Amino acid sequence: MYKKLLCWGALLYALTLPVQAGVVVSINPAAPEISVADSVAFSIDITGLDSSLALSSYELSVGFDPTLLHFDSVIFGNQLDLAAQGQNFPSVTTELGWVHLIEFSFDDSTVLLEQQADNFTLANLYFTAIDSGISSLNLSLHSLADSETNLIDANSQGAAVSITSAVPLPSGVWLFISGLGLLLHRQRALQDKN
Repeated sequence: MYKKLLCWGALLYALTLPVQAGVVVSINPAAPEISVADSVAFSIDITGLDSSLALSSYELSVGFDPTLLHFDSVIFGNQLDLAAQGQNFPSVTTELGWVHLIEFSFDDSTVLLEQQADNFTLANLYFTAIDSGISSLNLSLHSLADSETNLIDANSQGAAVSITSAVPLPSGVWLFISGLGLLLHRQRALQDKN
């Protein structure tokens, strides 16, 4: 009897726990292929939140190949400062091949739950390509917290960008083009005589 009651109690408790399996933090490149010396933006997006689950803080790191990409800057999103008080104090630190982001919201839990979008951009990272190759961007989630500061279980998805070298035209091409132009001009002159 007690065993059955305990099983039913455990089942009811499990059914009342919030389901967070749908929360995903991902890196999305503005362009999957760029050339050396081009700039590229990567958005760090979160999806799967809803009216009962809002994000109040996060700490994450993005790893990249420093021989291929140079980190330039970051612009943080606006969904952790919905009251527009400017008290969320986002932070970025860098080290060779890593960008670390931390952001906290001091908005009231009710404000976050009612006004925060279900899917939004946490930050945009800007890089410059410095050599050709393929650079993976690996996302490490250190912590995500909901509006009550409980940890959120989330999946992460990295990305990659292919960097190509600009292929210069060989110097012989200009000689070929000028010779072709001269040949066409001469052919027209011969046709005009006939």
